[in-house]
Amino acid sequence: MIKKMKTKDGLTTSIEISEEGKVTYSVGKKKTTFDLSECDSFTYEFDATGEKIEITEGMLQETEGVEPWLWLVISEGEERLEYNNDHAETRRHFSYSGQNDKFDTLMAVEDPLDLVLANLEKEALREAVQALESQQQELVMDLYYREIPVAHIAKRDGVDEAAIRNRRKRILKKIKKSLF
Repeated sequence: MIKKMKTKDGLTTSIEISEEGKVTYSVGKKKTTFDLSECDSFTYEFDATGEKIEITEGMLQETEGVEPWLWLVISEGEERLEYNNDHAETRRHFSYSGQNDKFDTLMAVEDPLDLVLANLEKEALREAVQALESQQQELVMDLYYREIPVAHIAKRDGVDEAAIRNRRKRILKKIKKSLF
C-alpha cells in the first residue's frame, strides 16, 4: 500500500507499507523505515502542564479523509525523522590515496605466500601443543606464553630447576616429532 500527501510547505509525504509490515515513511528527501507493529499508540505531552497522554487508534477521529491508524503511522514516522535529524553522523571519514601519507600502511610489504605459510606453521604448532597432555600444555603456556621463569615454576611445583628443564626438553622433542 502506498499513500502520498502534500504538506502545506509543498513537500510530498509518502507512506509505503510492505506485505511484511514494514513502513517506509518519507517527507521530501528524508526517509525512515520501521515496523508497522510499533504504531499502536503515541504519547502527547501538554506544554502547559507537562502531562503526558498515550493516544491510541480508538481515541482518534477520522479527520480530512485520514484513517485513525494512519495518524499513528504518521506520528511514528515524524518522531523517527526528528530523531534521525538530531543524531546526524559525527564521525570523520578519511580518504586514502597516493597523496596521503598513510597510503603506505595499506600496501602489503610482505609476500602473501609468506603470510599463508606463517599462518599454516602457527596452526600446526597450535595443533601439536593441543596434542600434549594437559600438564605439558600448562608448562608450555607457563614458559612460552606467560614467560614465567624456570626457577619460579620449579619452586611452585616443588621440584628442582633441572626437572623443569628436562620436562621442557621432552615436550619440545614431542612437538618437533609431530611437526615433522
